[in-house]
Amino acid sequence: MKLLTCFCACLFVTSWTQAKVHNVTVGYLTVDQSDGYVRNKQARLISGAISYAIEKINRNPTLLKDYHLNIVWKDTKASTLLGTKLLTHLWRDGAVAFFGLEDSCNVEARVAAAWDLPMLSYKCADYDVSDKKKYPTFARTFPPATQVTRSIISILLHFKWSRFSLIVGSSHKQQTIAEKLLELANTYDMTLNDRKDYTEPHIPLTTGNPFPGIVENTFIDTRVYVFLGDINGVVDLMTNLYDRGLLDTGEYVVIFVNHGMFDVNDPLKYFRRTTGSPNDTRNIEASRSLLIITSSPPSNPDYEDFEITVNDYNERPPFNFPNPFKIRKKITVYAAYLYDAVMLYARAAQEELDEGGSIINGTAIINRILSREYESILGVTTKIDANGDAEGNYTLLARVPYVTKSASYAMLPVGHFEMATGHHVLRFFPGQSVDWVTGEPPIDQPKCGYRGEKCIPVKRYTLEIIGGVLGGITMVAIIIGLVVYRNWRYEQEIAGLLWKIPISEIHMPHPTSSSHDRRDSLSSKISLNSQQSVDSRMSFMQIYTRTATYKGQMVALKLYEKKDFVLSRKMQKEMKAMRDIRHNNVNPFIGACVDPPTFTLLTEYCIKGSLQDILENEDLKLDDMFIASLVKDIIQGILFLHGSELNVHGNLKSSNCVVNSRWTLQVADFGLLEVRAGTYKMEDEHAFYRNSFWRSPEHIREPKKRLSQKGDVYSFGIILHEIIGRAGPYGYCNMSPKEIIENVKKGGQSIFRPDTKYLKCEQYVIECMRSCWDEDPELRPDFRVISKALSPMRKGMKRNIFDNMTMMMEKYQSHLEELVEARTDLLVEEKKKTEALLHRMLPSVIADQLKRAQYVEPESFQSVTIYFSDICEFTRLSAESTPMEVVNLLNDLYTCFDSIIRNYDVYKVETIGDAYMVVSGVPNRNGDNHAGEIASMSLELLRAIKKFTIRHRSNEVLRLRIGIHSGPCVAGVVGLTMPRYTLFGDTVNTASRMESNGEALKIHCSRECKLLLDKLNGYTLIERGLVSMKGKGELFTYWLTDEDPSVRHERLRRCSEIFKYNSPWARESRRAYLRHGNDDYMIDEPLPDISFSDNNGDAQMMKTDQPILEILRESEVNPIRSDSPKPFSSSLERSESPRTYSSRLLKSPIANKIRHGPNGIFFEERRLRNVDRAGSGQDLVERAALMSDIDDIDSSTYNCEPRRGSLGNRNHVLVTMPNSLPGHSCMDGETGINNNTSPKVPVGENIALEERWHNSDRITSPLI
Repeated sequence: MKLLTCFCACLFVTSWTQAKVHNVTVGYLTVDQSDGYVRNKQARLISGAISYAIEKINRNPTLLKDYHLNIVWKDTKASTLLGTKLLTHLWRDGAVAFFGLEDSCNVEARVAAAWDLPMLSYKCADYDVSDKKKYPTFARTFPPATQVTRSIISILLHFKWSRFSLIVGSSHKQQTIAEKLLELANTYDMTLNDRKDYTEPHIPLTTGNPFPGIVENTFIDTRVYVFLGDINGVVDLMTNLYDRGLLDTGEYVVIFVNHGMFDVNDPLKYFRRTTGSPNDTRNIEASRSLLIITSSPPSNPDYEDFEITVNDYNERPPFNFPNPFKIRKKITVYAAYLYDAVMLYARAAQEELDEGGSIINGTAIINRILSREYESILGVTTKIDANGDAEGNYTLLARVPYVTKSASYAMLPVGHFEMATGHHVLRFFPGQSVDWVTGEPPIDQPKCGYRGEKCIPVKRYTLEIIGGVLGGITMVAIIIGLVVYRNWRYEQEIAGLLWKIPISEIHMPHPTSSSHDRRDSLSSKISLNSQQSVDSRMSFMQIYTRTATYKGQMVALKLYEKKDFVLSRKMQKEMKAMRDIRHNNVNPFIGACVDPPTFTLLTEYCIKGSLQDILENEDLKLDDMFIASLVKDIIQGILFLHGSELNVHGNLKSSNCVVNSRWTLQVADFGLLEVRAGTYKMEDEHAFYRNSFWRSPEHIREPKKRLSQKGDVYSFGIILHEIIGRAGPYGYCNMSPKEIIENVKKGGQSIFRPDTKYLKCEQYVIECMRSCWDEDPELRPDFRVISKALSPMRKGMKRNIFDNMTMMMEKYQSHLEELVEARTDLLVEEKKKTEALLHRMLPSVIADQLKRAQYVEPESFQSVTIYFSDICEFTRLSAESTPMEVVNLLNDLYTCFDSIIRNYDVYKVETIGDAYMVVSGVPNRNGDNHAGEIASMSLELLRAIKKFTIRHRSNEVLRLRIGIHSGPCVAGVVGLTMPRYTLFGDTVNTASRMESNGEALKIHCSRECKLLLDKLNGYTLIERGLVSMKGKGELFTYWLTDEDPSVRHERLRRCSEIFKYNSPWARESRRAYLRHGNDDYMIDEPLPDISFSDNNGDAQMMKTDQPILEILRESEVNPIRSDSPKPFSSSLERSESPRTYSSRLLKSPIANKIRHGPNGIFFEERRLRNVDRAGSGQDLVERAALMSDIDDIDSSTYNCEPRRGSLGNRNHVLVTMPNSLPGHSCMDGETGINNNTSPKVPVGENIALEERWHNSDRITSPLI
């Protein structure tokens, strides 16, 4: 692919040269439209300059005479990505040079350099494109930021201003200029006092005015401002400075950089905002302290003709920018820069062609432009420097007298900047100068400093010096006195022998007591100084620590035999230091008795014995926590000793580490090393060498060598091995102590140390152990390093073992509580499941009695209705099906039946094979309504069976045979294992005979049931005639064929006082209750409000916001049998209204058990299933009215006719009032008879009671 590309390029160059192609395409990239707001877009103002320049080149026979330039222009929309994309497309279309790109161009210039394309810009302000190593094909006729910053520096140098503050706009150009200015200022050793940025463009009415705050924060610490921004900003800055009176003294000056060209026709524009009135000259006085750097005006007398030509070419192809009003546009200086760029390119390309070069060699063409002077269309001679940047031609403006209609002053040129020795120099025009306020230019810093700090008079500190000297002398004297006093007190303490204890104060155990009693009384353990160990356990003698009592405290005694004991000053100081040591892990030194012939040391007695005793006790199991705690205690104790006055332990071993009653390990037997060594009697060689197990090799070789902290580190390593292995210092080594010490003493390359391969611990513990017993003492770590290395052992632990055990017990207790709580929750859930299963097998009343271990007495019912059904030809169907198919058939069928009967006040007794038995009126009595419930249920089951599909015989329809009969029966629980609630009596047999003598898909009804249905009304029955039945003779029977839904509607309406009668909840409940499976039946007509009569006989309408009444009363604690009415007043307090009572009931547990859906409709599978004593099946409204432990007003507290039945007998509405309301009466809705039997009460009291009742709440009227 690369070879093909090279070949094509060569072919292109060859064909270009041979054919002398005259058409050359140049690209022009500018900004016309943009997605966001972009300031100073130049496309519609200056684009005619490039077409005008190209036309002049094409007509000039001396410039590119063999070539014809064609322009192709694109709009970059001020997007770098789009500009790079358009540059690439133009290059692919044959463009050999590019002009343009505004403000930012570094990315496009980098791409052009990669393709060796010359690019000349008329407006790019990027600073980094001046680097010719990165951008070798880029040049610009627009003076970059580096040029104007030189002019600023020249003004500062001219007036000797080395300190200034900088105010910068937020645009890319201003920020670039600011960065370059600061770089040059550092070069000239200038100081920036402060820098403040503001948002451009500055439009005071919309963006706010930031300059009052800027001036407030900077005016004290500056005198010279350099402003890089728009003209609106500098006008507001000068206004604020003038309003504050800062410009009146002539101490402040503002240098403003204007990137536009000076317009001789508008010299007053710097006195006002761009949106202000032309006659607004608010800044005339303020501008006296303003200096403006701007591009020099054109000196070409034909420049105005050039502007007219550019305007004309803007409207010509290829731009065709419209100018409908033919108004001459104001051409900016960028048009001149664009024109100069095209002409400069043409001259450089012609020179390259004259010398045999190529027009597509961008690097060569740009090199001919660098360091070149040219005559600009502006009329001035301009130079392109070695970086490809045009040198700026700037003029200094200041306020001078200039009479116009609006003002007497104007901002006019007073000087210009010349290039000299690498920097600009300010030259004033002859006869011109700056009209300063004071006649002289301000200084950049007041003589006394910005805050007068340089003029503060020098304060004489003679008194302070004298006081300081005297105070110092006094302080030194005090310090010397304190040191002397401290030494004197120290000497007194040493001489006072505070550690010395008379032997008379030490009480030894009674010598006549037996050894057994002595051990018990003193709780002595294995000796601290004895070396009873694994190696010496063959001895049957056990040595105990010598103990005594000192000032009532049990102490341990350490006895040393020394006849000629001399108490030196060194020993006195050391014992004082030992007595002053107090640390939780250091065994306290109490004192010493120096009475000959023994030298006795007294230390605090630790009841748990030494670490050696604990490690050799095989019955004591040490877990990781215990071991980590012991190791930590040793490290803490030794660290404290090493930081104390003693500096070293010197005798560290497991027998010198004791454990107190809190299982805290303490380091003991420290100090007085010379006394211990001098009084030791070498009587037992075995014990002598064994005591050396913990001594470092260097001290074994040189016994008189001064003991060191590194020796304690070695001893700790041996103890650590002893703790981990629990088999002695050297484990299971078979050598004698003397052989072991001799091998350790040898040293050499193969040092002898305890074996670690049998240790069961982490590797970092073994590594720490080995580093501690290193042969070179300097390589052994100190105890701080050891503590950090062994810190993982103590992760998550408390300070000591006792606290760790407490923490473990707390965690165990917390875990145990959580475990008990979780198990309790599981137990409760299982109990709920068990109760739910029990309630599904037995009625709620019976189930509750069985749960309380009560005997369930059989109960007699005067009138119930029993339903029997079976499937015709079920025997044949069973024979033709597999047992599993039969089970699935019956399960599907009875699931369908169970979902239907739950909508009725019935109880499913049992199923035997294909037989299905249901009863109504048991265990909850419902008056005569049981016949209607069974009849309606039978009709719905018959409709459902016709739509039932057999899974394995989809084309076959089950033929259900139904029989119903009404009469008395007895119900009770039979059996202990799997108890059943069963019915007994002739009514059951008769119902079974009605089913067996019936016909398929028909409901066989007895005369007794027919009479009850006639009484309820709404059912259609057809006579069948006399039917002979086994054991019954001939009975006259009927076929039940249909029912009138409106009758059930009326029955349901009578019980709807439980909830709001006309509420959507109640209406939807009634619809759900009356739905029988046929979708064409819906109750859409409005139900009439229930009316009743008050005590005056006037008809009243029952209110629709009727609350839940006493029907929600909790009955779980002391349930009452359904046939035992409970008075209404038993729960209603005489002082509370029915509404208050109802609100209290709503908060009861039984009310919380009622489940309802989002629209107020109870979910079918949850309808009152948890409500105590509710029937198994009926709609909420019907079932709530039939709850047996809520007997409405069947109580003596109501002086109305008691209920003679349930819903089936409610043919009229009665309004009842409690006895507590004298004067109220209950009136029969049909007869109008006043049933008021309440006692007489005085009229006044009657009125008072009546008012109290009505004020508390409205009277609720339960229906009967």
